[in-house]
Amino acid sequence: MQHRIDIDHNRAEQVGVPLGRVFARMEREWDGSQITTRGTYKGISLADYHGKVDLFDGPSVSKSALKWMLPAHGGSPKAFWGRWLWNPNRITPPTSDALDFGKAAHCLLLGDEVFEVSFAVRPATYPDSKTGEPKPWTMNANYCKDWVAAQDGKTIISPEQLERIKRIHADASTNEMVKLGVLNGRVERTLCVKDKETGIWLKVRPDVMPSADGVFADLKTASKFDEDFLERQVFDAGYYLQAAMIRMVCRELAIPFETFVLVYVLNDDVPDTAHVELSMHEIDRGERAIRWCLRTIRACLDTGHWPGARPFDGGERAIQMKPFVKDRLDHFLDQEAA
Repeated sequence: MQHRIDIDHNRAEQVGVPLGRVFARMEREWDGSQITTRGTYKGISLADYHGKVDLFDGPSVSKSALKWMLPAHGGSPKAFWGRWLWNPNRITPPTSDALDFGKAAHCLLLGDEVFEVSFAVRPATYPDSKTGEPKPWTMNANYCKDWVAAQDGKTIISPEQLERIKRIHADASTNEMVKLGVLNGRVERTLCVKDKETGIWLKVRPDVMPSADGVFADLKTASKFDEDFLERQVFDAGYYLQAAMIRMVCRELAIPFETFVLVYVLNDDVPDTAHVELSMHEIDRGERAIRWCLRTIRACLDTGHWPGARPFDGGERAIQMKPFVKDRLDHFLDQEAA
């Protein structure tokens, strides 16, 4: 099953410098053993990247985990620790249809893993147990439950979702930035460094190692393209943290980093493709946030104490209603008193 965008996954070039050979010298094939040396690795599966506790010789973090640490995202050290891979008693966050669709689209469009290994397309119908006649798929039926169980943990997508991904692929393939090579590069690379200050590993997995001078691009799905939504998504989805961590790791590995481009594909019956460059101010802000997270994690590891959230200064500051609510209420009461 091949529906990925027609990109060159191994091309890397730079004016005056054979960047492809530079990357090749910097890369190493992961042999399955614990990583003790920083660098660029290929051959680490997505499942191992996200789920292998002892992938490194010490604790590691990715941008997705750090959202649970930051109070601005509603997080706290306690919320982070309860979900962190390094915690043997962690909880496993639930998945969602939107997340599953995004992962499947990402896999099929970029080819960053073998689709059939991690995903399964469920049938549109199942046979009636008595008549054998096809009926619309439903998870209330034992046949459907048994089929899902037989997929051995694969992410399930529907035939309708697959068809939508095909339409998204067709649209993205006509986008000028895509045709110019913004998504060209080397896939399935894991970049990692051990933070000098805290001893915590930073790991990133860019969609592609860039083919141009340090232009890192990431493919994202979005439900709509209005600017307000996309601006909010930069924070809500932690894209500013993702870009910042990639820049931090690249700096330590002496890999060129010039900018971070978000290539959006629209999850809609009528697909669309757009791109935008993330402001360097947001990347700087992300790096400050990551540094705070690393120092806080280190302190919590050293003390064994993971404090919870402290809204309103831990109860020291009085809580108030929102200004617009107070204004509306006061306006009503003033009118009634007149």
